[in-house]
Amino acid sequence: MNIEYIEDFIKVAEYQSLNQASKLLNISTPALSKRIKSVEEYFESDLFYRTSRGIFLTEHGELVLNKVKIIKSDIDELKAETSKNGDATIRVGLLPSFSLYKWAEQKEALINQRISIKIESNTQILLDRLHNGDIDVIIGDITATENNQLYSEVLYREKYMVVFPKTSNLRLSDNIFASHLINEKILLLNPPCDTLSFIQKHFSKTKMNLEHKSDLESILANVKAEQGITIIPQSLITRVESMNLLIRELENHSREVGLIAYNKEILKKALSILSE
Repeated sequence: MNIEYIEDFIKVAEYQSLNQASKLLNISTPALSKRIKSVEEYFESDLFYRTSRGIFLTEHGELVLNKVKIIKSDIDELKAETSKNGDATIRVGLLPSFSLYKWAEQKEALINQRISIKIESNTQILLDRLHNGDIDVIIGDITATENNQLYSEVLYREKYMVVFPKTSNLRLSDNIFASHLINEKILLLNPPCDTLSFIQKHFSKTKMNLEHKSDLESILANVKAEQGITIIPQSLITRVESMNLLIRELENHSREVGLIAYNKEILKKALSILSE
């Protein structure tokens, strides 16, 4: 059994719901169900019984829960102690936008401080890697996670920007709101995508015409060809400035980018290095 599945088991037991626990853990419900099955197979016992009202612990499940909570507490304490070793390399996952925005000026300092870097296309993939123990801390969209087991620290806030061709009717508006985008074809990266998650979270009741592309270059080329518009974080604007396109803020919407980790001590150490 993967040691990370202990956290999954505890969350399902606490919330008595695979769907709710999967959202907090930032993994899919089928993937979480498979992990819970793996825990049950390890203990050779049914730890939950399933009903239409939710998923509940059996007698054996209650016994396992009490024991694994103690085990998890001991592991977390041990990890916090070992991570205080100044020679340990911190494995950091980054968003490409942070890489472009900050990486160039931080690169030498980070390497000198024994930090290894892994760049992923969106926060969801970074959170999955963090949860699986592949990395120690991520720099991603803090607003993309609702997991209350995670520690976070804001590094910067940035606006979402609307990018469109000069022929678009959006040019007539000094201030662009979500309501202005209803009749527009909005080009986004294939899911999972931070901007898509943002749209789904904030505009779930508004019908948007969304089309997905494999990379940002394809999206911008299509916008340039007057085949749609796009929404990107402000830190990616440098990719657009030379393309003779119009850029406006999406009013009343921004995100917080920062450090996210399960271990508070590692987060503090990474923050200290980045703040130098």
